[in-house]
Amino acid sequence: MMATEAELLQHVQEALDAPPSEDGAMSVLELAESLDISAAAVRKRLRKLIASGSVELVRVRRTALHGIVARRVAYRTVKKDTDDK
Repeated sequence: MMATEAELLQHVQEALDAPPSEDGAMSVLELAESLDISAAAVRKRLRKLIASGSVELVRVRRTALHGIVARRVAYRTVKKDTDDK
């Protein structure tokens, strides 16, 4: 059974809220692996989350298989400011 668009968006949001990395961000491939869906499906849902203002694009350091550290595109949730009165 295919998940609905809303369910998939919720899964992407949950994965971003609890990322395995210390920088609080996940790449498209990391998200796709954790959600067991295609990278294209993740990108489509990320576009909607970015448009809604709940996810932002950031650059993070990642170590490649050959040991070189480079900046990569990743995504993280936007923290809502709760101190507004």
